Amino acid sequence: MESDRLARVNEAQCACLRLVLQHKSSKDIARALGISPHTVDQRIRLAMKALGAPSRVEAARILAAAEQGDGYQSLIYQAPDIDPPPAALPFPPDGEVRRDGKSRNIVWIMVSVAAALAFAGLFIGLNALSQFTR
Repeated sequence: MESDRLARVNEAQCACLRLVLQHKSSKDIARALGISPHTVDQRIRLAMKALGAPSRVEAARILAAAEQGDGYQSLIYQAPDIDPPPAALPFPPDGEVRRDGKSRNIVWIMVSVAAALAFAGLFIGLNALSQFTR
């Protein structure tokens, strides 16, 4: 009986269900398959009906079990599309915002202001000293 239900699911529907098993949204599945999200939802609904599954995840699990032959596949979420984190840099590249929301440019602005104040203080001090020597 299960093989009869699986025979009613076409390859396009199976492709959608395999991506559901990877916890992809309809938009992500549509992007991956080059179809609209509406078409994805329609294919999944038809597969759910053919398999007698109450949800898209259950339909994907039934398909995975049939394709594996061992009766069950865990639905543990694994995100294959995530890149590994980059090596920690003391400062992000110019113009890039850090995790705390501050830009690296603020550091340069503060350094510039401090240098200007130091130069102004030196100039005022030298000017006052020249007044005493006259």
